[in-house]
Amino acid sequence: MADQHALSFGDTATSDDKTMALLSHLSIYVATFIGPLVFWLIFKDKSAYIKYHAMQALIFQGALWILSVIIGAISLVTCGFGGILYFVLVPLFFVPLYGAYVAYNGEWSGFPGLSGFGR
Repeated sequence: MADQHALSFGDTATSDDKTMALLSHLSIYVATFIGPLVFWLIFKDKSAYIKYHAMQALIFQGALWILSVIIGAISLVTCGFGGILYFVLVPLFFVPLYGAYVAYNGEWSGFPGLSGFGR
């Protein structure tokens, strides 16, 4: 049963909501998919703000995994030469930090191209 005081999309987030949303983004560094998934499962009925940011983190991690699989397939087909493409993923290591920054500032904006997901 949903909490009657839960935020809906676009509402102002509380300090606790901001902190939990920040942690949902940073959990990627510790627990990849599992961290954001746990935050989403725990807070999906309690806070739309945390639910939104946890889903953003989860979708970003999924997109990163898909890119890794594609680069792995290219590397396999090119006898390892495609492995150089993994360097493209290095800057994406810092993207969750941006998500955490946005979440802690109380913004409902997510990652470019993914901000419509998780509402």
